[in-house]
Amino acid sequence: MIQNKKVTICACASRSFVNKDKVAVIAAILRNEEYSVTVIPDLCEKVIQTSSEITEIASSLIIACYPRAIRSHLHRLNLVAERILDIRNSGCDEILDQLQIKPCSDKENLPGKESTRKEIDAFPVENGTDAWYPVIDKERCSECGRCRDFCLFGVYTFENRQIKVAQPQNCKNNCPACARMCPSKAIIFPKYEKSPVNGGLDEEEHFASEEMDAMYRERLKMRLAQRKAGVSLLKDQ
Repeated sequence: MIQNKKVTICACASRSFVNKDKVAVIAAILRNEEYSVTVIPDLCEKVIQTSSEITEIASSLIIACYPRAIRSHLHRLNLVAERILDIRNSGCDEILDQLQIKPCSDKENLPGKESTRKEIDAFPVENGTDAWYPVIDKERCSECGRCRDFCLFGVYTFENRQIKVAQPQNCKNNCPACARMCPSKAIIFPKYEKSPVNGGLDEEEHFASEEMDAMYRERLKMRLAQRKAGVSLLKDQ
C-alpha cells in the first residue's frame, strides 16, 4: 500500500481514449480502500489553465494517460509528479496490482461505482474544442528550433536558447504536424491517437527522414509566402 492516499484520475471526458467505466471502477475501489480520489474531466485543461489545483494534483498519485506525457505537462509548470499510472493502456486489475490492492471479482455491483459513473457522465464534453496543444519532453528535446520554424500559428518561441510552448491556445485542433517534424520525437500531443506523438514509447507512426525534410521545406515555403502576403494565421488574442 502506498503512503500518499490522495489520487487524481483523468477521465479524458471529451475523447474516447480512456474507458469511462474503467475510471468509475478504479475510483470506486480506491474510495472503498479509503483513498481520497478526485476524478477530473481533463488534466490537459487543468494544466493549460495553470489551475491553482495543479500543484496539489502533482503531489498526488496521478492515474491518467502515458506517464511521459504527464511528466512533460507538469515540467512546463516546473512541477514533478510523485507517481503516474497509465489508465489509457492498463486494465483495472493491472492498476490495482501496482497499488497492491486485490482485484474486485464483481465489478458490476461494486459499491460506489454507479454514483462515480454518474459523476463522470456529468462532465462537459467539448467535441472539437477540448485542450489540444503540444508539450515538450525536455529529456529528448535538442532545442533545434524546427518546431518553431515549422509552425504557422506562433505556438512556439525560442527563449534563452530553449524552445517553449508560448501560445498553446494558438494550436490548430487535431494537427500534430510539428511533432512529426521533430527529429528527437520530443513533441507530445497527449490527445493524439498514435504513439509516439501521444507520449507512448511504441512506433505506431513513423516518417522517414526524407519525408520529414520534404514536409519541413514545404512548410518553410508556406511561411515565406505568408510573410510576403502579410497574412497572419494567428488566432485573435
